[in-house]
Amino acid sequence: MKRKKLSRSIAGISLIAICALISGCAHETTQVEGIIETLPPETGIKMYTYVSELVKISPRDSGTLNSSLASRWIATQIQRLGYKPKADAWTESTAFGSKAFCNVYVDIPGKSDRIILIGSHYDTKAGICDDFQGANDGGSTTGVLLGLIEHFSNTRPQLYHTIRFAFFDGEECYGSKYQDDDGLHGSKRMAYQFVKDRSSSRLIAAIIIDMVGDFNQKLEIPRNVTPWLATIAVRETADNPEAARVTLGSSILIDDHIPFLISGFPALNLIDFEYGSAPGKNDYWHTPEDTIDKIDPNSLHKTGNLVVGILNRIERGDDVPPELKPPRQNTANTAQ
Repeated sequence: MKRKKLSRSIAGISLIAICALISGCAHETTQVEGIIETLPPETGIKMYTYVSELVKISPRDSGTLNSSLASRWIATQIQRLGYKPKADAWTESTAFGSKAFCNVYVDIPGKSDRIILIGSHYDTKAGICDDFQGANDGGSTTGVLLGLIEHFSNTRPQLYHTIRFAFFDGEECYGSKYQDDDGLHGSKRMAYQFVKDRSSSRLIAAIIIDMVGDFNQKLEIPRNVTPWLATIAVRETADNPEAARVTLGSSILIDDHIPFLISGFPALNLIDFEYGSAPGKNDYWHTPEDTIDKIDPNSLHKTGNLVVGILNRIERGDDVPPELKPPRQNTANTAQ
């Protein structure tokens, strides 16, 4: 991912729009049958264990043997939890030659074909060092997603929306900056697949998480996201003490949410871009210091609960656009 500063005028407009949504909209709720339970306390340790196992496969640069081993390992974990993973492997011409990539994903079906995507990347930045772990950048969110899948396997919520957990390859660019043919390869491919398949499946939200494992966690929402999703995330963090704290950031960000936004899909990015030796620093990012000892199980756990809370709000129809509200239950307890 790459961070950029917005002009003050654009940033102000974005902030005003989101704050107006947060303060001015009524909490309209539509009851549906399913609800996802809050993560039990031990989930953070389970997520940490997934991260510690993944980083044994390091580095995970796209197109390498380790990348292939990592994608197979992720698929094996999903299968072990009772679901059927799908692997989408392809070869693509990049600014640095032909490269092989592989996305891994699993759909947990709901009553409708409307899809909420929870995504992150598992690849590492190339050229850091021979044993670069990418424990936070690529590892932490892989652990969170696998922990959430395990939670779904244990609780089996009956949901209206289909939930897709997507593990992207090729988020990192090979060069020093993102280009059309360098970086975000996996998310671009999946966004394009949704564009081609609009008639048979409806992606209503893509929620991307990145770099969430820091002990001094400070999640932010960049400016370039869909406002109603930012509203939901900020309200959830305010209402739920079990969820990670998240604030509205002052930057735009190049990350895996961008291809979905460009393709016309609502998208959200949750990221902690202060990952370093002191508050405000980012000196562990893309360095050999990004190691498993920097990962906090509690941060993973709270991030998972934030994602669960966001999913539940969309399931209930809280603060979503009218056309995305799920149908009301025909029961005496339906909210008026």
